[in-house]
Amino acid sequence: MQDYNTIIGAIQMRLNKCPTRSVMDRFRIGSSTLNLIMSRYKALELTIDELEAMSPKKVENLFYPQKNLQRKEVPLPNFQYYYDRIHAPNSRVNISFCWLDYKEKNPDGYEKSQFYEYYQRFVQENYGGTKISMAVNRKPGEKMYIDWVGDQPGLLTDVTTGEIMRVHIFATTLGVSSMIYAEAFPNEKLPCFIEGCVHAVSFYGAVAKHFVPDNLKTAVTKHTKDDLVLQSTFSDLEDFYDTIVLPTPARKPKGKPTVENHVRYLETHLIEKLKEKIYTSF
Repeated sequence: MQDYNTIIGAIQMRLNKCPTRSVMDRFRIGSSTLNLIMSRYKALELTIDELEAMSPKKVENLFYPQKNLQRKEVPLPNFQYYYDRIHAPNSRVNISFCWLDYKEKNPDGYEKSQFYEYYQRFVQENYGGTKISMAVNRKPGEKMYIDWVGDQPGLLTDVTTGEIMRVHIFATTLGVSSMIYAEAFPNEKLPCFIEGCVHAVSFYGAVAKHFVPDNLKTAVTKHTKDDLVLQSTFSDLEDFYDTIVLPTPARKPKGKPTVENHVRYLETHLIEKLKEKIYTSF
């Protein structure tokens, strides 16, 4: 089963006449998987815009229908009832209690391991799983998240030699509006990083209270729980804009989910479109 991003991205690339090999390499899927996605897309007789308007879970179920978990001779547990009991205020009910209650009412029902498995699937499908992440409270204009797109596509053609050169995509986004600024650079060194920050601020027309970069060597010299040392030029930028630089905690991938999500978006919806043309200058 493939996820929503793979399904939509593969369809978009094929509709844009991208080579099959490019689609397979981009999403790390085989030809049979790609053919399956495209054949089911045609069978659904829906447009790509209609698919994008649906929830990711609905799209995944359309392309990969889940088998009915209920056997005819075994009653399927009322998982909503048990979920509500477990999460009721001051409740001490757990999943083991629920299974015993279910078996008492249905002696021929599912055994414990099956009950647990189907309950976890119910929670995953209806409540986003059992993993809990603290919600991020955001304020308009408070933070500008900064990162480089991981994909470094070969887009720039040297008109004298014909050599294809890779470009690096600088990206920022705001915490509430999710407005994206992206710019292509020849490398990820400090001058390009600073120029990208300056252009982003100019694009937004205002300075965020905090700049939130990753722990890039071009921006952060040292970052521990007790000490933060910024690269001198980036520190000057902080003073110039009268803002505060707050790098994400080291080795904490959830420190800036907003820009990470937009980086993935750019990899599909910007870079793949750029690959369709030939460029000779930035």
